[in-house]
Amino acid sequence: MKKHLLLLLSLFFVIVYTSCSNSDDDSVIIQGVVTNESTGQPLLDAIVQITSPAEFANEFVRTDSAGRYTFTGLNVTTVTEFELTISLTEFEQLISAVTATPGQDLTANFALIPETTGGGDDGGDDDDDDGGGDVQGPPSGAASIILENVSQTAINIRGTGGAVNSVFTFQVQDSAGRALDLTNPVDVQFNIIQGPGGGEGITPEVVSTNAEGRAITSLFSGDSAGVVRVEAVIERPEVPLTIRSTPILVAINGGFPDPNRFFVVTENVNVEGFGILADGLSYTVSASVGDLNGNPVREGTAVDFRTIHGGIIDGSAVTDANGLASVTLRPDGSSPNTSPNGIGFIEVIGRTVDADNNFITQNLDILFTTREANISVNPGTVNIPSGGSQAFALTVEDLNGYPMAAGTQISVEVADGLEVTGGEITLNNSFVAGPGTTQFNFTVSDIDADNSDTVGTSVIVTVTTPSGAVTTLTITGNRAKRSFNIVE
Repeated sequence: MKKHLLLLLSLFFVIVYTSCSNSDDDSVIIQGVVTNESTGQPLLDAIVQITSPAEFANEFVRTDSAGRYTFTGLNVTTVTEFELTISLTEFEQLISAVTATPGQDLTANFALIPETTGGGDDGGDDDDDDGGGDVQGPPSGAASIILENVSQTAINIRGTGGAVNSVFTFQVQDSAGRALDLTNPVDVQFNIIQGPGGGEGITPEVVSTNAEGRAITSLFSGDSAGVVRVEAVIERPEVPLTIRSTPILVAINGGFPDPNRFFVVTENVNVEGFGILADGLSYTVSASVGDLNGNPVREGTAVDFRTIHGGIIDGSAVTDANGLASVTLRPDGSSPNTSPNGIGFIEVIGRTVDADNNFITQNLDILFTTREANISVNPGTVNIPSGGSQAFALTVEDLNGYPMAAGTQISVEVADGLEVTGGEITLNNSFVAGPGTTQFNFTVSDIDADNSDTVGTSVIVTVTTPSGAVTTLTITGNRAKRSFNIVE
C-alpha cells in the first residue's frame, strides 16, 4: 500500500529546483513552500526534516504562516543528495530527495495530501459495522481513533524553561461515528514511532477510554531536540482488527546555548559610519545560537548586545525558530579612535547564558568608514596617442586610508571616441588596503579612427557609496594627433 502511495505522490506534487549563486564558500541553503495538495493553500507548522546524509540527519524546521521553510548553513563539498521528510498531522507523510551543489542555493516546493480517515486498519473485517447513518442504541465496538486536540505542536528540551510536554486528546468511535461509552471501554496504547532518542516519553502509555470515549495522554521532552511522531493503537483480537491513529507530530526545540555554537555576524563588516549621523542608515547584526548538539536553541532565548568605541545598537533580542536573534546597529555621529584595531573600528559584543547560568560572549569587529573618498590617479594627466592607449593606476580610499564601504561603486567615464577597460568596480568586504581593495588599474584607448586631430579630453572617476554619497575626480589632457608618412 505504501509503495503504491509513493508512486501516486508523483502525480500530486512538484519539486522545483532553482539554483543561484550563494557565496564563494560551500554553504547551501535549501528552502521552499509546503502547501495543501487539495486546496493549494500554504500549510503552517509542517515539519521538514533532513533524514540523510547522516551528518545532517534529524535537522528540522517548521513552516511559517506562508508555508515557507529554510535550512541555512548546510556545508557540502561535493554534489550531495538530501532526503527530506515532510510531515503534518492529518496529512500523508511525504519523502523526497533533492540534490544540492556546493555554493548553490536550492528551492524545493512540496504539496501534502490530506489523510482521508482518522483511523487505520491493518486487515480483517469489523463485525460491528452496522452501515452508519442514523443508528439507534448503544455504541458498538471501536472502529476508529480521531485526534481531537494537541495542546502544543512544539515543546522545549527539559530544563530549558517553557512548555516541556504536549497533551493529546483522542476520541474512539464505532463504525457509525458514535463515541464509545463506559459500557464498552477500550485500552488505547500510545507509542513513539520516531524521535531524537533523548529520553522523551509518553505518560501514561496505556489509557482506557472514559464516558465520552476519550483517551488523554502526554508527551514529555528529553534532553535532545528533534521531531517526535506518536501514534495511538487499539488491538481487537476478537475481530481481528488493529486500529491506528494518524501519527501526531511534535517538535522538540533545542536546549541551552553552547559556547561553541554561539556567533555574532553581520552581512558586511566594512560600512559607512565614521562621523556620520544620518536617518535611515542602519545595519543588521545577528546572533546565531545553537545548543550542544548543533540544534537551534529554544525559540525566545534572550541575547543582549552592546558596542564599544562607537555606534549605537538595540540592547537585546530573542531567538526565532532558527536560533537567530537580530538587532539594528546605527552610526551615532562618533569618530571611533580608541579601538586597539585602529581608527574607525568599533566592537559589537553579544551575550547570552548557558546551561550553568554562565555568560557566554562573542565579539565582532566592524569598521566604520567615511562617506567621502580620497581619489588619486597616476599619471595625473591624459596623453593618449591617436589610435593608441594609456594605462592608469587608481587609488581610492576613505579619509582614514581604509577601503571604502562594501558595495561602493567605482566608475571611470571617458569622452566620445575613447574606450575604458577596467572602469567598473564594486568593492567587497575588506579592512586591508592594497590591490583590489584600494588600488586598481584601468586603461583608456582611442577608438575614433576617423578623427586624427589633437583634441582636449578628460577622464572622470566617480565613487558612489551604498548610501548614495558621491566623490569625483577629473583629470584632463589630450588625445594626440595621428602621425602620417608622406609618400611622393
